[in-house]
Amino acid sequence: MDQRWARGWLPVAIALAACSATPSRAADTPSPPTADVSPAVSTIAVTTTSPATTAPTTVAPTTVAPLDATRARVASCVQAWPLRDRIALSVWPAVYGDRWPQAQAIVRDLRVGGVVLMSPPVATAEGIAAHIAGLDSLSAHGLLVATDEEGGDVQRLRALGVLGSQEALSARPADEVRAMLAAHAAVVAASGVDVVFAPVVDVRAPGGGDPLGGGRLFQGDAQQVTAWAQLYVDAWVAAGITPVLKHFPGHGSASVDSHDGLATTPSLAELRTRDLLPYAQLAGSSAAVMVGHLAVPGLTDGLPASRSAAAVSLLRDELGWGDALTVTDSLGMGGVGLTVPQAAVAALQAGIDVVIFTGNGETEVVIDAIQAAVLDGSLSQARVDQAATRVALMLEAHGRPCT
Repeated sequence: MDQRWARGWLPVAIALAACSATPSRAADTPSPPTADVSPAVSTIAVTTTSPATTAPTTVAPTTVAPLDATRARVASCVQAWPLRDRIALSVWPAVYGDRWPQAQAIVRDLRVGGVVLMSPPVATAEGIAAHIAGLDSLSAHGLLVATDEEGGDVQRLRALGVLGSQEALSARPADEVRAMLAAHAAVVAASGVDVVFAPVVDVRAPGGGDPLGGGRLFQGDAQQVTAWAQLYVDAWVAAGITPVLKHFPGHGSASVDSHDGLATTPSLAELRTRDLLPYAQLAGSSAAVMVGHLAVPGLTDGLPASRSAAAVSLLRDELGWGDALTVTDSLGMGGVGLTVPQAAVAALQAGIDVVIFTGNGETEVVIDAIQAAVLDGSLSQARVDQAATRVALMLEAHGRPCT
């Protein structure tokens, strides 16, 4: 085992506090949020539901001093690396269990900062952990392993235990779901996974529509979604895993599934009354955020949010996510509108920190494209360093200090 597993997990919240000026949460009961999402710290409502859906009780934020010294130290460390290493830290290709030698070559030769595990190489937590530890031993600066583990149809580690869909579980008593999540998160953590792309915090459209399908959305309104999401976040963080909320700025009312094409949401003014509320309430929750391929009238000027500096600014500056890590949705999806290398450059230009994609044969081409953008001046080294520092802070939280 490498040092990450031998030492045990450092609290994920420490790194996210180090790279974010947003607050964490206290145990007092807040008042419900208003429809106006302001840049100030928001509160989370205690949700009252019908007997069919017993939502969890949520908690309110309190202020934590940012760890500026940690951030400065890690930034200085990262800036001493070669440019290509700094770029590669933000490039997370997919890896597949039945092509493990390819995964090993990508980590060893291209020095990526993370991978997205699409299928496990074996069917036990101990076996997966051993394979992941082997990958980590090949990495230049440490490796973050991410995976989709929403439950239901979107669950890469089903071999370790089946987790119900968010729709199904949000119809059950909160205490029962809390216990299920805690047990499942512990098994996933034992497999060596660092980052889980979940929960989905998209809010259903008025009338209950769901463009994603497959039971991926929680039942209920924005307040209920927030309460359930907090329960999921708490379970993952308690196990030492970084959760990633998705799909910002909200897919629940989008025109189409962004896998198929560019999805258009309702106007920004309407999103403020519904879809943005979970993000406002969960700022400071030790999660990261996935930015979707969603065009928002009044915000993104026809671009997907994954290529929109205005969308990233909304998340960071108005909704309170500060320096939290941001990740694209997969760049091979129909809603992107560019090739994967082009979209990767555009995402970094917009202020997103990590680009992910499922065709790992494109990894070197993506790194090449980002490096070319830096060299021709269309992407600043400062932006690359900022993104790399956020990844390095998360690596440090998971037991891999910057050296």
